[in-house]
Amino acid sequence: MGQKRREIKNMERQESYHPDTNEGINNNQLLRVVKDRIVKLGIRPNENLGQHFLVDQASIDLLAQSVHPGNTVIEVGTGVGQLTEALAEKAGKVISIEIDQRYEPILTDITNRYPNIQVIFGDAVALKLQDLIPKQKDGEGVQIVANLPFHITEPFLHKIVGLPIENVTLVVGQRLALAIKALSEDSPDFGQLTLLAQTFFDINVLSTVEKQKSFPVPRTDSVIIRLTPKEEHEFRSNKRDFLFRRLFLTAKRNPLVKNCLKEGLIEFERVKQMGTLSKKEHNHRLRSSARVALKRLVDEYNHSRGTAPTPQKPTEEDLKQLSQNQARSIIDKMNIPESILSKPFEQLNNNELEILSKALR
Repeated sequence: MGQKRREIKNMERQESYHPDTNEGINNNQLLRVVKDRIVKLGIRPNENLGQHFLVDQASIDLLAQSVHPGNTVIEVGTGVGQLTEALAEKAGKVISIEIDQRYEPILTDITNRYPNIQVIFGDAVALKLQDLIPKQKDGEGVQIVANLPFHITEPFLHKIVGLPIENVTLVVGQRLALAIKALSEDSPDFGQLTLLAQTFFDINVLSTVEKQKSFPVPRTDSVIIRLTPKEEHEFRSNKRDFLFRRLFLTAKRNPLVKNCLKEGLIEFERVKQMGTLSKKEHNHRLRSSARVALKRLVDEYNHSRGTAPTPQKPTEEDLKQLSQNQARSIIDKMNIPESILSKPFEQLNNNELEILSKALR
């Protein structure tokens, strides 16, 4: 292995691709560099791992230019490192994750030439990405750039939800792109990935990459998409996103949809009111509502018995029961089938997700 690395290092010095000195490199040169590196390793790209390498300089420039100078970039899918090098020209540090250790000799040489690149061999879905994010200094942030195969896109998005990052730029196949940006529940591409992406992120399609501009050539064109995490205030003002966020974040515990919606509606009203009221004012308003509701019930009961009403002070249990009744009433008006309400969210099929999504609009 040591001799092979030395041979690769000597041959790398003769390559023409160095982003800092060859701004005008064309796609043919880039393709030759990528092929040469693969040949030197004596391997074939594993297409089951999504190993289709960008050989389009415009796309690589677009991804590199999206990096804010000095930021840390977490790259998923190092491959032969042609994109990694370009990212390193702008980033303060690049932490690049590669699942395939066959690329280690090439990547060792690249990290020797670029001290701000760190390569980690492992599965990005299994790694604790939170542990890779450095303590942020003023003016420095974290961005993610990922070239993802179909089968890990959804679990990867689950993984990055809630991380303190500025944005995620994905290179994905056309089918995945259509699912991420599906405009309505009636779209044939609509599914859980659609809801996941659109609940937690603002979505911006940056570019389309023709399939001939990747090597090996994939079955479809690729799309470069930027996902920007939504801010907390956006959830406080959007009941649908608030409820879907709760459904996704509690899915591992397998609560029934109706229980999750009920708790989510109670929490949404509390958070919404807390945005304009002090905690004391909010509690006072809730107690007043409970007192009115309780008085009405007591009056109705006493009227039926012909006795005088007795003033009652609402207890904490009364307040809780009132909130639950209000939430239950809202859910009833949504007309969601019981077959959906009585299932855990993760067990819903696409048709059930469509019905639920429409009901929450």
